[in-house]
Amino acid sequence: MTDDKRVIDARWVGAVMALVFLIAFFALAKSQPVSWNDIARTATVESLVERGVWTIDGSPWLDATKDKVFLTGKFYSDKMPLLSLLGAGVYAAARFGWGASLAPGCAHSCAYFWLAFVLAGIPAALMIWLFFDYARRVGAPLRGALIGALAFGLGTMIFPYALVFNHHVPAAASLFASYYVLTTRGATTRQWLFVAGLLAALAISFDVLSGVTAAALVGIALVRQRPRFAYFAIGAAIPLVITALLDYQIAGTIIPAYMITNGYNYPGSAFPATVGGNGTPDDYAAYAFRMFLGGQGLFAYNPLLLFAIAGVVGVALSRTHALQIEAVFIALAFAALCVYLALFTGNLGGAAYGERWYVAAIPMLFTFIFFAPPLNAATWQNIAWVLFLPLLALSVFSTLQGAQGPWLYSPPPLQMTRDVNHFPIFGFKWNLTLP
Repeated sequence: MTDDKRVIDARWVGAVMALVFLIAFFALAKSQPVSWNDIARTATVESLVERGVWTIDGSPWLDATKDKVFLTGKFYSDKMPLLSLLGAGVYAAARFGWGASLAPGCAHSCAYFWLAFVLAGIPAALMIWLFFDYARRVGAPLRGALIGALAFGLGTMIFPYALVFNHHVPAAASLFASYYVLTTRGATTRQWLFVAGLLAALAISFDVLSGVTAAALVGIALVRQRPRFAYFAIGAAIPLVITALLDYQIAGTIIPAYMITNGYNYPGSAFPATVGGNGTPDDYAAYAFRMFLGGQGLFAYNPLLLFAIAGVVGVALSRTHALQIEAVFIALAFAALCVYLALFTGNLGGAAYGERWYVAAIPMLFTFIFFAPPLNAATWQNIAWVLFLPLLALSVFSTLQGAQGPWLYSPPPLQMTRDVNHFPIFGFKWNLTLP
């Protein structure tokens, strides 16, 4: 079999795997919003289609969410507007096409299902396909690429959040697609650099916090494609300009609504008058511990990220590795995101599965799992499998648990504990209950 034939066969494997995930997302997508987060965005979509306005005062969802700001005497969702505008297109097609509804408690033909599937499920399935293809392009053997892609799709927070209408997954998919373009041969052309920039900025237009991870893509483009960086910048300008115009239409300023601190200063507000309504931790050490290792720990819910961390550090320290520049920028961006969230947020992402603020950063970081044992070798005779497989099982169990209610808290199967008043300070706690 020729090398070209092997590549074609491998792409079919990736396509079939992505299709299976797509079917799973379709089958499991939720039919109703349940959190302040997706209710606020649903209210905007409903208002745009049914009343042609951004304000959510007339929406039946108004009182069901606290994720809103009060500007110029009216209430608005505090979410970024571009994804809501795209959602309005989906809802309009569903409403006028077959009478789908966004009314609270709808029993049949609920349009929320289509918002979740089209804007989160489909991007997640396409991202998993690209992830598998990327693994093959960087030299991962078919077995390793398949295990890594399955681990990515089933063992991270991507799966649960692919089932609800949220900004994390579309932002993650846009960032990863941009990274995919920048690290393949297509990035040597002006057109693909334009696309890479557009995708990177599109993620920011969905989720401003994605800008921390998008900064890594800017750095990669500057170093790798400096003479043609202008094409990346031109592509990036388009979503940012559109978002600025939408923000101006909403609030009379190009500043996103959730960054207008006085917008949270109204009777009954659940948040302080700060950017995004975020507070700060009362106990920084306890908060950071819970965020990374404890009851809402990033590495407790996604323990396979430890292998990705080992991979990105190893590549970043290797002067001869072809992806050293990429590893350095991604590692720095992830570290910056960790520091920001640990020091300048105080609610761990609210009531939800896992530390959802990291969803957009996970895909690019997770690619480096192919440069750490055991996936960096085409053999089962690696001692690292002894740790990898149990952690994979814990990750998959946790993901499937989270898929039952992405906007509800569920503890990780295994977490670390911390008690500064007793020795030893650190311990472990099983939350895993089997039938």
